[in-house]
Amino acid sequence: MRLNKSSKRPKVIIFYDSYCPVCSKSMRILAKLDTGDKFQYETIRDNQILERYHINKEEAEKRMHTIRLKDRKMETGIFSVLRIMKQIPFFWVLVPFIQLSIWAGAGPGLYDWLADRRTILPIGGCDGDSCSIPKQKSR
Repeated sequence: MRLNKSSKRPKVIIFYDSYCPVCSKSMRILAKLDTGDKFQYETIRDNQILERYHINKEEAEKRMHTIRLKDRKMETGIFSVLRIMKQIPFFWVLVPFIQLSIWAGAGPGLYDWLADRRTILPIGGCDGDSCSIPKQKSR
């Protein structure tokens, strides 16, 4: 008889930017869809976490990181997105498109373009799910 591995053990650690409202909201949505508890969520704003997993802070601020726990494989950027999508059946329909974007060479560039344009608000800059962004003064 073969014993099943615990489905309650996370398979992937996701390192996300908790100063990014979109990133934080994405993680909350992902946590709701993660009915199999496949993910462990860690903020890159905790230096002890970065040290424990040997993650460079500057790189983590540029791209989301994931670690696949079965072999400690670290992935970043679009490859992390692909790793996450593969774990949640709801997203499986997107996997071929993400894989195709990677093969075509557009996926990493598109990910970096979007990541460079995300809003960063230090702790205390948001109230609940809404963040106010000051309007720019016109010249």
